[in-house]
Amino acid sequence: MQEKFIKHIKQVPDYAQKKYLLAVSGGIDSVVLAHLLHQNKLNFEMAHCNFALRGDESNQDEEFVKKLAKQLDVPLHIKKCPVNTKENTQLAARNQRYEWFNKLKHTRHFDYILTAHHLNDAIETFFINLLRGTGIQGLLGIPENETYLRPLLDISREEIHKYAKEKQLQWREDSSNASVKYLRNKIRHNLIPEIKKISPEFELIMQRTFKHLQETNGIVLDWFEGHKKEIIKEKNEEQILDIEKWKNLKNKNRFLFQWLKNYGFSDWESIYQLPFAQSGKYHQSGNHLLLKHNNQLILSQKPASLKNDSYIFNSIPEQIQEPFAAKFEILHENQISLDEIKKAGKNILFIDFDKLNFPLIIRKKRDGDYFYPLGMKGKKKLSDFYKDEKISMTEKEKIWLFCDNKNIVWVSGKRPDDRYKINAKTKKILKITLL
Repeated sequence: MQEKFIKHIKQVPDYAQKKYLLAVSGGIDSVVLAHLLHQNKLNFEMAHCNFALRGDESNQDEEFVKKLAKQLDVPLHIKKCPVNTKENTQLAARNQRYEWFNKLKHTRHFDYILTAHHLNDAIETFFINLLRGTGIQGLLGIPENETYLRPLLDISREEIHKYAKEKQLQWREDSSNASVKYLRNKIRHNLIPEIKKISPEFELIMQRTFKHLQETNGIVLDWFEGHKKEIIKEKNEEQILDIEKWKNLKNKNRFLFQWLKNYGFSDWESIYQLPFAQSGKYHQSGNHLLLKHNNQLILSQKPASLKNDSYIFNSIPEQIQEPFAAKFEILHENQISLDEIKKAGKNILFIDFDKLNFPLIIRKKRDGDYFYPLGMKGKKKLSDFYKDEKISMTEKEKIWLFCDNKNIVWVSGKRPDDRYKINAKTKKILKITLL
């Protein structure tokens, strides 16, 4: 077992020089991993969360971990982590635990966070994800990444128990592990023992299966990255998928799943139909929006809540940073030619200063908004203007309206209002430049 541990940890470049944070519950797995790290003279500290879910048992776990840290002469971090039992208790506890570990990694400058997940944990996770319906990645067991390492993943629960008894180690038993209330425990105590009656070498077989799945997943990732360069472009913090190019793929749905799986989406059947839906249809997850716009799928973050939806100015500022960065200049008619004004891009506005009614207001769109677009006859609803200009839903949310006390003066970056245009009678000109 010692050799398996060393072989695994050696995959880390310069592993002996790294600083590790070990998550310790007090159970046999984390106690064994603590002893392996200590025996091999690796630089590590321990972290323990007390969720107070089992009353005195939880406090006794904490005391046990304190004694273990003292025995190994290792720094220990302890945090009381009360859990809202009205939520999914296991998920809430997991989120709190990992959030704290990540914070410790940053403040204490650890290279890696270690957890004591082992081969049987990975097998149980395989079945949990299989029963819920998952792609290849969900069948890989418990992953490692650039932050989290699991040095016991190649070691079975039986090997861990054998090692602990040989070394005469002490550990804490979590009474909740015996309960079949949770799906993981049902798989552990009911399903896997039955499978092992049929296949005694089941754990070794699963270990080989994980390796095969990892190789297959690598092929899928290479395939996806190869096509992604041609099909998806990034612009203004949005990812834009070309639907026509996507349609040429043999495994179209697999591509969408691979693209979107880390953004919190879950209604995959509806997402697979979105490229064929009418423009304007969308799906949203907790933090992201996936929009069908013309012949594209646009993935963007949901607009963050802004401090204000309107900003008021009683005079012309020289420069602003909120809600966007812009520079303001007041010019006289002899300081700029009409030709320069005509050549200005959409991010520069020239208007007749004397036509403005103070205060000036920068705000978001509202129901019923209209203006008189420059170069068009008559007024137009802002919603119709956006539709005609083929402005997507996500882009609409980012547009600010520059207004005076009466009207929309400029749909920023798009079109000014015709009533404020410069003419032969203009004496003073307001120039606004988006930075």
